[in-house]
Amino acid sequence: MLNARKMSSQPAPSHLSNGDTDIKSLDIRVHNSPVLSDDCNSVAVLFRCVNGHFLQATVESKNGLDNGVFDTVSFLTPESLVRVTARSVAHDTGSDITPIELCDIHNLSAAKTLSAYSNVLHGASGEVLASIQSRTKLIQERLDNRLLDARVPATAAIFKLFSGVHELAVEYLKLHDFYHVPTPALVGYEFPGEEDDLFTVPYFGRTARLAPTGEIHLGMALSADLERVYDYHTVFRREPLSDGRHLTEFTMLELVFNLQHSWIEILDFADSLLVSLLHSLQSQEKYTTLTNTAKRLYPLAGTFKLGLGKSGKLPRIRFNEAKTLLRDFIGIESDDDKDFTRSEEAALGRFLASEESHVSPPTDVFFITHFPKHLRSCNIYPSDEQDDTTQSFDVILRGQECVTGCRLLHSAEDLAAAFANRPHPIDPETPEWRPYMTAHEIGMPPWGGFGLGINRLVQGFLGLEDIRETVLFPRDAARLSP
Repeated sequence: MLNARKMSSQPAPSHLSNGDTDIKSLDIRVHNSPVLSDDCNSVAVLFRCVNGHFLQATVESKNGLDNGVFDTVSFLTPESLVRVTARSVAHDTGSDITPIELCDIHNLSAAKTLSAYSNVLHGASGEVLASIQSRTKLIQERLDNRLLDARVPATAAIFKLFSGVHELAVEYLKLHDFYHVPTPALVGYEFPGEEDDLFTVPYFGRTARLAPTGEIHLGMALSADLERVYDYHTVFRREPLSDGRHLTEFTMLELVFNLQHSWIEILDFADSLLVSLLHSLQSQEKYTTLTNTAKRLYPLAGTFKLGLGKSGKLPRIRFNEAKTLLRDFIGIESDDDKDFTRSEEAALGRFLASEESHVSPPTDVFFITHFPKHLRSCNIYPSDEQDDTTQSFDVILRGQECVTGCRLLHSAEDLAAAFANRPHPIDPETPEWRPYMTAHEIGMPPWGGFGLGINRLVQGFLGLEDIRETVLFPRDAARLSP
């Protein structure tokens, strides 16, 4: 009897290749119920590797093996985790199943008989893969059975790419001298007129709120002379819809830094960070392998267009220019005094990604800049152009906004006036807002930054219909489990 694999810091082999005669030890899942031959002298079972590859073993009852192997295989249940030692058998390379000679098997964790949920997304030989429309309709059932759903390699690839964005972003920020400052998830402040957007929780006789952003505390960190700071964290919004577009908790990368000359520094840094992230996802083998894995279920994976201009930067379109594009080139009447609707963002995204676009090479990501004052927060710096615009921008990625950035007021007097002139004024003397006001009164540097929604970045990069696909355990208005 061969010994099981020794403990090692190296990952276990993920599969057996065709004609690999070396005996290997693998931890794999049982894919389906074992099939006993008519004469009861052999049993066949299909195993599934983490990478989605399938292994087929047939065990004879009279082949000199320990009788326990035949018995163990005969009583395996689907989704059980087993440790096998085996070698592959040469086979037709066109097959997606590798036949193996099973040398030993240990049932590490036997799965109980499953519920009525049947995972039809693995795509083993002989299994009919559900259509995209059917998979969309299955989303609630899949989320209810999320652990089994996540065993589908194409689904797991999403979470691994999500993790990859974190790795790449932190590495990039480190290279550019940013410091990580964890911001509180429990805050005391609220934005008057926007109370319904926040979750409130009892807090030792007071009312606390779940933070919708880390901007306030990151800004205060600049007043402490930390100069360049970020947080990669969960934020909360009281989104009442459960429609595949909204989450009540999601992941944001928020960063702010001292400005040396102008707000263009914020635009340039957002541009360089996004290009770096997207280029790495498209070029590094670790991530292209995951993208190709996801493509089996998500056909738009691997089709993302990163169109750069001659300067090597993403296209930048002013707010009023984008409105003109909608009216004159796309055929949508759009009010200059109103923000872009979701359908307008999507239409702009389709146009700039098409060969018809005269703006730039086809691209799935671009900037819209110079939003009007009445569409932006009161503390955003006005434009230097003496008009009614602000030093602010959005990034549209695959037809929806995924980044918002701006330069923010740093003068205490200007901030106090902006708070007072708000449709729902903020009193800077309240205990909740006094620390932020103090940060400006003791000498706040010129500053600005942006927030990048990681869920929307991954959703757009892979072309996912439902944002809940980006999270292993999503939360929206209708879901508190698993």
